[in-house]
Amino acid sequence: MDYWFTIEPYVYFNVVNGKSLLYNTLDGAVIESDSIEVALLLQKIRIKENCGVVKLSNECSQKGDLKEFISEVRKKYMGDLIAVNLSKWKPVQVMPIFNYISNNTVELYKKHSITPYKNILNNLTDIYIHLNKNVDIEYLVLFLQSLPENLIINIIGNFDSVPKLDFLWDFLNASSAPKNIICSLEEFVLLNPVYKRNFYYRILVDNFVDVKLFNTSVLYLSQQLLSFEYIFNVTSIEECNKAEEIISQYGIQNCCINPIYTGENILFFEKYVYLSKEDILSTKISVKDIFSNQSINVYDFGKIHIMPNGDAYANVNHPILGNIYRDSIYEIVQKELDEGKSWFRIRNEAPCHNCLYQWLCPSPSDCEIQIGRSNLCFIK
Repeated sequence: MDYWFTIEPYVYFNVVNGKSLLYNTLDGAVIESDSIEVALLLQKIRIKENCGVVKLSNECSQKGDLKEFISEVRKKYMGDLIAVNLSKWKPVQVMPIFNYISNNTVELYKKHSITPYKNILNNLTDIYIHLNKNVDIEYLVLFLQSLPENLIINIIGNFDSVPKLDFLWDFLNASSAPKNIICSLEEFVLLNPVYKRNFYYRILVDNFVDVKLFNTSVLYLSQQLLSFEYIFNVTSIEECNKAEEIISQYGIQNCCINPIYTGENILFFEKYVYLSKEDILSTKISVKDIFSNQSINVYDFGKIHIMPNGDAYANVNHPILGNIYRDSIYEIVQKELDEGKSWFRIRNEAPCHNCLYQWLCPSPSDCEIQIGRSNLCFIK
């Protein structure tokens, strides 16, 4: 009896240099194979004209490598064999297909450019405003008024030195947009309490924690019922352990530990930050997430940073996109879509471009830029 062989639509598979990987996005189950026969079979399924289904003779389905592979596929609910004589016509499997092609241009937007201004700015999600004593607050507020509604506004800086800062707080206080203040522990306790309830606070904590100051912040946050998150910046395992002690001691629920590269702590990154194959496969990932990894950088996409002098970046490690004193937000976003290196920075360069796990990995982060590597893993 001959069979139709198909892979389920919720299963992601990849074939690289004769090696195959199948990943069940529902439960995280994995199948790996070094068999050339398996690789050829999966490549046939991927051919558009085959509609996700290929025919297997009884003889082929009983061959050693294929028989073992098909048995595992069925056991893990990743695919199935259907007897040919059970259907009059060849069945069709609706496979999820990634068909967004950019090649450093935005073909999708050009194709659907009936209202390009609206389409382009719909991709903007976050504005990061960096403040210091040189910022022109009045012009900055005018710029913020030109932005689409409901963007997330993030304020970063040394607030003590900013002139006319109350003018910015008054504007933001009246805005319905989500607002985050990203500040150090010291800056948080100095902020004007009049505005505190209308903001979400991301408080940066370094290893040299001032215990008295930290106690003050925890007490104030709990009494005022403010929305907050502590971000512990660590550069070593000792600092990481210290952060975990503080988190446990104070029972902090909203927090994260953020590894910082100093240029001298590469061993810390290699031991505790770099990914192994087991790390990559340990986190369940959806088909949607896989497609996102193939198209955009999930850390940078939709974000624009405005520096105190008005310069605009999608990522401060990449080239400038414009300046708010001469360019509109539309022009800034358009340049990133057309020429930028941040929003569409994906794992399509060596050695990731030739790796089975290429799209299961998270997007490249700033750590890759700072360390000078395109991947932080031990696979390649």
